[in-house]
Amino acid sequence: MSPTPSQSANGRRARKAVDAVVYALAVAGVVFGLGVVVGLVIGGGLVTAKYVMFVLGLLLFGYATFQLRPEPPWDTTETEGGEIKVTKNEPSGRVVSERDETKFQAAVQRIPPLPWYSLPPNERLSVAFKLFLGSLATLAWSFVLETVFGVMG
Repeated sequence: MSPTPSQSANGRRARKAVDAVVYALAVAGVVFGLGVVVGLVIGGGLVTAKYVMFVLGLLLFGYATFQLRPEPPWDTTETEGGEIKVTKNEPSGRVVSERDETKFQAAVQRIPPLPWYSLPPNERLSVAFKLFLGSLATLAWSFVLETVFGVMG
């Protein structure tokens, strides 16, 4: 018995969500590891890691938000007389879902459960959206370090 189209669509959505969550946790884990290394090198241990996570989480949040903005439907050019000319952008013909796989994404694809339920790169959520989720996970991890584990500085 083959799955119905709605079951197939729900399964694809679930795999996209799992891919995004694993990517976000991997980003937060890398930032935490970087924070721990910086904390060991300059001193401060987990306190420094918490601050590194907070600062990099905010920077990732801003970068991902900037990357998520849509292209404007117009283009402005300055003419020789100094006048600003506004023209409507024509569709580029580029397919939005075409995505290349980055080295980081390829590494994340080896983290379970993604090897068992992997999606081709063109079916995954955008890297900008997954980075946005990663920034939220990084900020949440920093918050948990302070409130739950008592890492105060």
